[in-house]
Amino acid sequence: MTAKNDQKIISIIDNKTTAIEIIDNDIMMETVGVDMALDKLRGALDMMETHMNEREFEKASRVGYQEVAHNFVYVQRTLAGLQTAAHKKEALISDIAQEANAAYEDVAPYVEKKMQTAVKNQLPEQRKTK
Repeated sequence: MTAKNDQKIISIIDNKTTAIEIIDNDIMMETVGVDMALDKLRGALDMMETHMNEREFEKASRVGYQEVAHNFVYVQRTLAGLQTAAHKKEALISDIAQEANAAYEDVAPYVEKKMQTAVKNQLPEQRKTK
């Protein structure tokens, strides 16, 4: 790739900073949701395992059918949100690549760098809420 093409990609990305920051924020928020869902699922599995170890099979079964099943669905739903955010990012990279007449692989690192810069530029109190 040429330096001229790199500059064109950077210019287009700079013009789409807001869209990139929104997608980056969506990905961060969806990741937090997945983490929370995984914690809930782990807690339910731990509870079920405790009942199993104490030979409380009816309680273990109830926890499995209720808590574990419920939290597994919760994980699936949060993963769907994360997947949607990831697809939006891929679509944006594709749009930028098309506009710059460049390959997706040439554009993606610049978008990733812009996303990392957006996270670094947030105020500390903003990062705590995410």
